[in-house]
Amino acid sequence: MVGPSRTKCLGLYESPSLTVGLEHICSCLKYYRDDVLLTSVNVFKSVGDLIIKLVSEGKKGGKVRVVTSYDIDSVVAAGIILKYLQQNDIRFEYLTVLDVESTSVLDDVPTIAIDVGVKDLKRSLSLIRSERMDLRKLGTIYEVLTPYYSYTIFKALEDFMIVTNDVRYYVLASMLSRFTPRVRYQQVDELLKNYLRELSDLNIIKVVRGPKLFNYSVYDLNVVLSRSLDLFVPRYSGVKDLKGLSEEDLIKYVMDCISVFTQMKFSSNDLIGDNYIITQEWVFKDVYELLYALVSISDVYGVEYVVTSVLITNYIPLIRFNYEELLKDLISRVYSVRDGGLVQVRKNVYKARLDSLVPLTPISKILKSYVTPLNSIIVYEVGNENYLPLSEVSLETIDTVVKKPFERVGALLKFKEFK
Repeated sequence: MVGPSRTKCLGLYESPSLTVGLEHICSCLKYYRDDVLLTSVNVFKSVGDLIIKLVSEGKKGGKVRVVTSYDIDSVVAAGIILKYLQQNDIRFEYLTVLDVESTSVLDDVPTIAIDVGVKDLKRSLSLIRSERMDLRKLGTIYEVLTPYYSYTIFKALEDFMIVTNDVRYYVLASMLSRFTPRVRYQQVDELLKNYLRELSDLNIIKVVRGPKLFNYSVYDLNVVLSRSLDLFVPRYSGVKDLKGLSEEDLIKYVMDCISVFTQMKFSSNDLIGDNYIITQEWVFKDVYELLYALVSISDVYGVEYVVTSVLITNYIPLIRFNYEELLKDLISRVYSVRDGGLVQVRKNVYKARLDSLVPLTPISKILKSYVTPLNSIIVYEVGNENYLPLSEVSLETIDTVVKKPFERVGALLKFKEFK
């Protein structure tokens, strides 16, 4: 592994004046709840005000705690918050939800929780997944309802921090995670479309309509087909002469490859969509490939690695380097899982055997593209241990499926027995 070791960092203490400001914000929001765009704009501003008030006395001592799940959207959101705190010389602590279970958490530390329940904390700002945007107060806890964590935090803080384009790319990648595997989704929502228009206006993202393949229109088709994880092209040998191949014939060829891998039926429309290409010289060109690199690195090395790459941009090339190191083994394990078969151990829970540990979130997304239901849980047996990608399951799901003891390895849950 090349990159950061797992560390805890220290943060900030909350201003007593926070409550007055928050109640004023909540009272203002009621006028905008009937209009989606006005609501989102005001929620962004309100979240920014909440965070700024939360850290207003940080330089006087204490810390701010940020707690997240293992969902890439929440992890990128945490990175943006910590980057803001870092730029303002405010101490912070970053924990994940399983860390909180095994760590003594002091109630008087102001906490920003993303995709994590915080009912036992006295003062906190909590972001919760919802299809609508809203802000509400429950005692001393302020809950932000939003479909996108990273986008909400980014829009809340972008006027108060130095923002580089790599942060914008990370936000887009994490937003797109909701719409993967791509073959099972046709449209993105209006909020994401608005952000795409913003990035297009900045001339940093280009939308290319075509086959849903990593780096389509950027690299040679042999390279594209052999490296794409979404769409994943099964059994592509890399020897077919693809020069001069029309888009229609390319789609037909990809469908033929898929047909030997699955009994699911797809149309050509399922395989065509928008590809988001980074126009600047950067470490990645395709935003979907960036997404799969981030979840791959997170699985193996931990979410802390991804957070560090938001804080320190020099780590982004290391994301690329380590992803390349993982890619070949990852693709070969897809075939071993498919050829070895999936065993259904209970309703909607499947088990596969691997001979070594690789990023499991990409494999799960490929299997959910072609083999299992979108909401299925896939457990991987490696040696005498079972592994579950934490980005794919909630704590509630873990409680119903996994018997303790268990431990976190990277962003994977290692355990021995099912409940």
